[in-house]
Amino acid sequence: MRKSQKTNKIFVLSVLVSSVLGSAKSFASDDGWFEDFNISYNGFIRAEIAASTSGEENPNNQGGNYFNDQTIARQAYLPPALNPTSGLVTGLLGSGSVGAWGTVPLPFSDNLRRGDFVKTTDNDFNYTVLRAEVELNVRINYEMRFIARVRAMFDPEIYDAFDASDLSEFQGGSESGGNPALYDNGTPSYFDYLTDNNSNPNPLEWTGKNYQIYLPTFLLEYATGDLALRLGNQQIAWGQAIFFRVFDTPNGLDLRRHSLLDRGLEEFSDKRVPMLSLRATYQLTNDILADGYIGRFQPTVFGNPNTPYNIIPSQFTVHDRYESGNYDQKLAGGFRLKGDYGQWGWQASFVSKLGTEGTFAWTKSGVNKPLSGSIGSLINTAYDAKLSNCAVYDPILCRNYADSGEAMANSAFSASPGGVYTAAEFFKYAADARLDAIGGLNAAILETDGTTDIYATPDLTAGGTAAQLNTFFMAAGGSLRGAIERTYHREEDYALGVSYVNESENNFLNQLIFNVELQYTPNRTYTNPTLSQQAIEDDEYTLAVVVDKWHRFFKELPGTYIVLQALTKNRSDLVGRHLSGYGRVGLDELSGDATSTVKKAKTGNANYIVFGFLQPTDNKVFEIELATLVDLDGGILFQPGLRWNPGKGLTVEGFYNYINGDLWGDNPNNNVISSLDFADEVALRVTYQF
Repeated sequence: MRKSQKTNKIFVLSVLVSSVLGSAKSFASDDGWFEDFNISYNGFIRAEIAASTSGEENPNNQGGNYFNDQTIARQAYLPPALNPTSGLVTGLLGSGSVGAWGTVPLPFSDNLRRGDFVKTTDNDFNYTVLRAEVELNVRINYEMRFIARVRAMFDPEIYDAFDASDLSEFQGGSESGGNPALYDNGTPSYFDYLTDNNSNPNPLEWTGKNYQIYLPTFLLEYATGDLALRLGNQQIAWGQAIFFRVFDTPNGLDLRRHSLLDRGLEEFSDKRVPMLSLRATYQLTNDILADGYIGRFQPTVFGNPNTPYNIIPSQFTVHDRYESGNYDQKLAGGFRLKGDYGQWGWQASFVSKLGTEGTFAWTKSGVNKPLSGSIGSLINTAYDAKLSNCAVYDPILCRNYADSGEAMANSAFSASPGGVYTAAEFFKYAADARLDAIGGLNAAILETDGTTDIYATPDLTAGGTAAQLNTFFMAAGGSLRGAIERTYHREEDYALGVSYVNESENNFLNQLIFNVELQYTPNRTYTNPTLSQQAIEDDEYTLAVVVDKWHRFFKELPGTYIVLQALTKNRSDLVGRHLSGYGRVGLDELSGDATSTVKKAKTGNANYIVFGFLQPTDNKVFEIELATLVDLDGGILFQPGLRWNPGKGLTVEGFYNYINGDLWGDNPNNNVISSLDFADEVALRVTYQF
């Protein structure tokens, strides 16, 4: 059925494109009622490819996991709750002592190589897509027009990809508790965006495993005098900065395709998630423009598990509550005022919306799979001996569930392959994701009753946490997958901006444009680094300074566009992760039984610098460009590029993404760039426009 649907959609798209291409590019009438009627279209077909130059796989994917080729020793320990000498009173933190994890070893240990369970992948290409886009503009009369843009993507899937069916022989199969199309059914889905309800939240979008067809623009525009109204699916671009988003807050970003690594100077034009909305602009005076919108909330779309630019470790199963939490019924809206007075300009905006990135927190896995093997059988026997239906619940003497499988379904974990296999892996991936390994495990134990019910107990030390983790990984028969949910929270963004066009007798300084932009969000909600259901709420400000201009350095060449930007954020990084999660390290970097996974922690704000330029050659046959993002805590994204315009609608573009998150500083987990450190690549785009 799925294959048939895919074939039908591609056929319909082919017929549509063929019909458009076979017709006149523009049609107009000057007869009677239709004297203003006009139809025009334009579009392009493009092949896009990015070849890896790093030789590294994405470590967030199963095939690129850091530990696939490492052998790690695991030792099991007696849970403190089963230790009769511990003087335990209760398994809850702060309500008595349950002894310490790692003090009573069990006669079970092993040496585990993750790659014996999960195949390591080896890819030469990060990205291969064929894209087609057509925009249709129908002027109905002098005041009204219809605009539609259809965009289609096809990925031929030439990757060496992880296949979930390879895990079927381990731990009873790869049941993750998540959407099977994303986690359990064969190779990855490159374009689906599926929530817990198994539906695509984005209207006017149709996707499959390797194709995407959607309408980023599908609207009716009415303009009369100083008023313009736009109703339909649309993107709202209030900002023009490279990499930075201060005023550009109405839309989330679509990161399914090339993440943030497309041509930097395009300023998110291909990334903003369209929303069904009504937008109105009104020229209040000759100098002041009012711009406002109201629409259906649409979140940012992240890459799926095991796709080339996935940023969420695939050991997690993500439950997106967009529809089950009724967030699809929420509205977003805002307005902006913009004024220009000679050399000076200003703008102010207010946006009320749900945070487009959402927050992530532990949730119940829903996977009923019991513990297994020698250690699992030992824990199961002790669990079955506990009393059921106690009048007063004690996690050591009483149980809430029939067996360990039901308890696991009500914990934050599932005994399934493709999860975390060792404590070293747990600590390393927590640090890379800017999460707190010790606090994270404790939050999972305390906030899901099934976890406590099966003898998991909080521990505040790295050694004790590692001992507990390895014990339960072994009891699960290999690995445990973590279950997290994505929810959304209302926020109100206030922004102010001032611009100034400099006039000077110095040719370079003349017409230099300065922009200062400030955004303030009270009580913004962030993912807690422990993944606790108690999200962090903090007041945040973002301050950006942008200086740009066109300047002619050489008489023989057209003008050069140059831009310099600086941005500082006091609470989160460029992608919305709270800074309290920064500065963490893996288990092997901790000395002794350290009580914290923070080492050489980040202090102060997140600070970024951007520099870019565009230099056309004579007749604009060639264009040389650069976009670079520097995190002042030690990371850089450097993107030089060259564009060739041979004519007849053909454009060839090449650019190189050099990414280094460990240029300076004591800890690469103190800068945002290190999260994409694997993705060095050469990208090529060949476009035919019509």
